[in-house]
Amino acid sequence: MRYLLLFVLLLPAVASAAEFVLTPLICVQQKHHSCAITLKVRWQQNAPACLFLPPQKEPLLCGPAGLQQELALQLNKDSRFELRTADSKQMLAERTIKVLTIDFNAGDKLLKRSRWGSQ
Repeated sequence: MRYLLLFVLLLPAVASAAEFVLTPLICVQQKHHSCAITLKVRWQQNAPACLFLPPQKEPLLCGPAGLQQELALQLNKDSRFELRTADSKQMLAERTIKVLTIDFNAGDKLLKRSRWGSQ
């Protein structure tokens, strides 16, 4: 009995989402610009849920137990999205969208170096 109680106490406080999908997981931005992304959000579980982007206190969207929707956002850095229950705000799952930055002028600099030696 003591071991069972210990096991229950060690269980994580995060409930598990039956399904939670965000796509795409990577957003590419040009240097010094924001990344415009249309995020496809899908979840399927037992109760209504809400999608959060910490540190914002208000949800980006809330919906029924089964939801499929698109969400247009501007991201400047890697962003962790949290799916929480609509009533108690208990975390169900999280996903991270990576933001990659490309400098389109870097190719010109490399080309000049290769033609004229290092400059």
